[in-house]
Amino acid sequence: MTAAKAPVTKRATPNQAYQAILELIVDGQVTPGSPLRLQELADSIGTSMMPVRQALRQLEAVGVVEIIPNKGAQVRPISTEDLLDTYRTRIALEGILCHRAAENFTPADKERAMSALEEQRAALQDDDHSAARGAHREFHYAIYRAAGTPWLLRSIEPTWLNSERYRIASEHDGDMLTLRRTEHEAILKACTSHKPEPAREALRSHLISTVNHIDLSLGQRLTILTSGPCGY
Repeated sequence: MTAAKAPVTKRATPNQAYQAILELIVDGQVTPGSPLRLQELADSIGTSMMPVRQALRQLEAVGVVEIIPNKGAQVRPISTEDLLDTYRTRIALEGILCHRAAENFTPADKERAMSALEEQRAALQDDDHSAARGAHREFHYAIYRAAGTPWLLRSIEPTWLNSERYRIASEHDGDMLTLRRTEHEAILKACTSHKPEPAREALRSHLISTVNHIDLSLGQRLTILTSGPCGY
């Protein structure tokens, strides 16, 4: 495993190690199916093995890492069925959040979401894809927090993190990034206008479009799979 060092100290907490390892995975520096060796990871991110061991358990809990008895940890492999299941689940759960957010959306929610979009645009201009991913997440979560359903918000974390592993290819596609911006603005407009069903559908279209970019035939399958009222 070859990876750039992250700014983590010898006394890093498990959460800091978690964030550093997760960044290596979603940035593609550690590829799906690759082994995650404790000492190599500790050396790579500049910490001891204890927080790394705890971080790997946390990453296993959210489904990004597998810990195999007598073998150790590895990045969970990606597959067609995993991608479809991930995005189908996102459409179902995040669609509910979008629907409820549109019912409750305030000017402050709009300001937070617009600020995140601007931060994403600026980060992409600077070719800072890590910051762009963070701003992209903040845009969606600014909307989802407006739904006022903390437990549902917590439930989307595993599929969100898993989908980040599939999104990496589109991060460097200028035309696709322009399309994503338009889709984000459509979601925000529906929420700002207090239109729950259009907000849900804009989110669904956005996620299907993301899958289309990975594989058009998969996007077509996802469209069929999520044609029901709840995305299932």
